[in-house]
Formats: sequence, C-alpha cells, structure tokens
Amino acid sequence: LYLYRSIVIDMILVRLVVAVAYLCSLSDAVTLKWPAVAGIGVKRGGASSSNLSPKSPKSKSPVAPLSVLQTLIAGGGARSISQFVTYPMDALRTISQTRKGAKKLSELGAGVLVSGCFSTSMFAFPLGAVQFTVFGNAKKALTFMVGDAARNGGIVGTAVAITSSACASLASCAVGVPQEILKQRLVTNIYPDFGTAVRTIWKTEGLKGFYVGWGPTVARNLPYIVITFTTFNHWKTQELKRLEKTNLDTRTALRFGMGAALVGCIGTQPLDVVKTRMMTQAASNLKPYSSALNCVKDIIATEGVSSFLAGLPPRAAYLSPLWGAQFFLNEKFTRALGEMNYKGQLSKIVRGPAPGPGRSAWVKHNGVVSTVGVPKGRERNADINTQTKITLASIDERLAQAGTDKSKIIEATVFLTNMKEFKGFDKEWKAWLPEGIGASRATVGVASLANNDKVEIKVTVAA
Repeated sequence: LYLYRSIVIDMILVRLVVAVAYLCSLSDAVTLKWPAVAGIGVKRGGASSSNLSPKSPKSKSPVAPLSVLQTLIAGGGARSISQFVTYPMDALRTISQTRKGAKKLSELGAGVLVSGCFSTSMFAFPLGAVQFTVFGNAKKALTFMVGDAARNGGIVGTAVAITSSACASLASCAVGVPQEILKQRLVTNIYPDFGTAVRTIWKTEGLKGFYVGWGPTVARNLPYIVITFTTFNHWKTQELKRLEKTNLDTRTALRFGMGAALVGCIGTQPLDVVKTRMMTQAASNLKPYSSALNCVKDIIATEGVSSFLAGLPPRAAYLSPLWGAQFFLNEKFTRALGEMNYKGQLSKIVRGPAPGPGRSAWVKHNGVVSTVGVPKGRERNADINTQTKITLASIDERLAQAGTDKSKIIEATVFLTNMKEFKGFDKEWKAWLPEGIGASRATVGVASLANNDKVEIKVTVAA
C-alpha cells in the first residue's frame, strides 16, 4: 500500500513538472517587439540589407550576457526546484538499492519519501550552480580556443562538450557528494532530520564522513554528467542549426533534457548501485564493505549480477523528469536574466573617453551610439578626399570602442565648408560603407569648422 501510494504521489508530481513546462512554453509563442534601433536589427528602405528585422527567424534574441553570479543563480535555481519536485521518486530508488538487512518502505513508512526534501533540495542549489556555470564557461573558453569548428558541432564540438561536462562533473562533486550523503541517510531513516544528520556525521566521522563513497560517486557522476550534458548539447546544437534559432522552446528543451538523462541513466546504473550501497551501508547490520571493489565482489557473490539493475525503473523515472525540468528551467532562467540585462543596458547612459571638457568621444543610450568624426592629425593642405578618409577612420575607431560598427549605421549628418567638394566626399563615403548598407544622410553647408577642417560627420549607429 505504501509503495502504491508513493508511486501515485510521484506520478502526480512528475505530471506537475510537465504541466508547468507546458504553461511556460506558451510564453515562447509570444513575439517580443523591440525597437529596431536596439541592436536587434536595422530595417532599411530601398535596397535589401544583410541586417535582419526583429520578426525574422534568424534575428538575434533581445538578451545580454549573464554575469557569473547570474549564471550560478540560473543553474542553482533550476536544480533546486527540479529536485524538490522529483524528490519522492529518488527516495524510492534509494530504498530499493539498499543492502539486505536495511528497512524497507513498508517498515519505514511513506513519510520517508519526503524526509529532508526541502533541506536537501536547497542544498542542491550549489550543485546545479556549479554544474551549469563550469560547463558554460569551460565550453566558452574551449570554443574561443578552437574557433568556429566547435560552434558547428561535429567531432570538434562533441569533444568540447565532453571536456566541458567532465570539468563540470568533477567540480560539482565537491558539493554533490555531501548533499547525496545527507539525502540518502535521511531516506533510509539513519537520522531523523537534516540538522541531526549534519551534526552527527561531523561529530562521529568528521569532514571525511561527508565524502564517504567519493570514489564510486565520481565514477558514476563523471560518465553520467558527460553523457547527459554532451547528448543534450548535441541535440540542442543540431536543432538550433536546423531551425536557425538561438534558443530552444520550452517543450523541446524538456524533451531533450529527459531523453539525455535517460541515456545517461541506463549507461551508469551499475555504478549508481555501488555508490548507494557505500553511502547507506550504515542502515544494514551486515559487515561494512571495505572498498568499492569489495562491494562489487560481494554483490556478485551473494546477490547476483541482476542486483546491479536494482532501482533502475524508479531511478529512470526520477532522473528523466529531474534533468528535463532542470534543463528547461535553466534555459528559462537564463533567457529571463538575459532580457533583464538587456533592458538595463537600454536605460543606462554610457560615455566614451573625453577628448575635451564637456565632451565624450561617443555616447551609448537606449540601444544606439552617437559619435562625431573629424580629420584630426591631417596635413595642413589635405584635400577633401583625404580629410574624409581620416574622418571616417576616426568614426570606425570610436564605434569599435562602443562595441558596434558601421554596418549598423542608422543616420548621418555631414558638414562641409564647400559644397562644391561634395563629390569628393561622397566618393569616399560610398567606399567606406559595406555593400548593401545605407544610412539616412543629410549634408549641410557651413561657413567654417573648427581647426579650418573641410568636413565633420555625426553618425548614429545601433549598439
């Protein structure tokens, strides 16, 4: 009866995960409308442009990069919420894998399925934070080193994903093993509550007590994380390339996450059994295992090879929705934080270096950059062509400082002291702009300019 109740309860929780994922996916269908000048794309009249409009499927999403702290929050929050929802099935998996002599669910009561649920789920925050942050940053660094070959998938992309996920696995074990120790000992009723578990382990076993089964855990987690992250990354890369998008929709992220977790679950099942036995042997009155190898030999000799499959159904039922929810929540949180950063950048005024009192080389605000170019450093008798080249080169330099370039130009105002020299200026202007790119331009004749310059140009460019 207890087993039946626990399965029913957990299936309800799993369905809640799927329901939440579906509701979240509805927001993916909403088109966010952003100003064309905000760096998403620049619409141009007349000739076609290589810049894409906001509604184009190839246009970039209106997000800004996340800080390390935000990446930690996104990954940690995704892990905590996912583990909280799927905790009962993991508890059932732990009970089914314990050694002979340990109490079963019928003896422990259904309450153990949620024993320590909140505390250990919160303790899972740093685990998810480390996993996603290390994976993302390692992948970014390796991709920068090997170039476009990593972005296009294939052998190089897979190698980058494997290396990045291995780094994430090893780093997360530092916080993952203590969390697993506490969770499994609470489930098997070795300790009545989270606080008692922490105090007792520290008092009787010291720091090393929180890392019992470190070897088997690393042996299981390393291949599991590598398989899961690499599989998800490969499917995601191929899907985004096929659809020419930058983000997965919620339902696809959930499906890919659950599938990748299932592949990793099947591949690491025997290692998981050994890890659980090492961590929970205090619940049995049998002689403790002396090592992971001793555990393997004992299972084969006394229970048979089939025992390595113990708990596979509940483990798969736990890990698949756990990682599915974790991946889609991380995608959701990452996008939300990116959009928040983007909006923050729009409202912020950023000023470039000051060439003189009361002046800035460039100013960035609300997704646009404004700057002025002059022929500074020209020879005294330089003609209009030469002065225009120098002016446009100074604009290139200032736009680069502001993080943009002339391909995103919106409008320009040109000041000439001699309108008869317009053709010379216009020749250099046309040569300066990339093919297919044009600006809304006005040319104004003036009596004179500072330093007796012949030309001065003010431009507005999308950030």
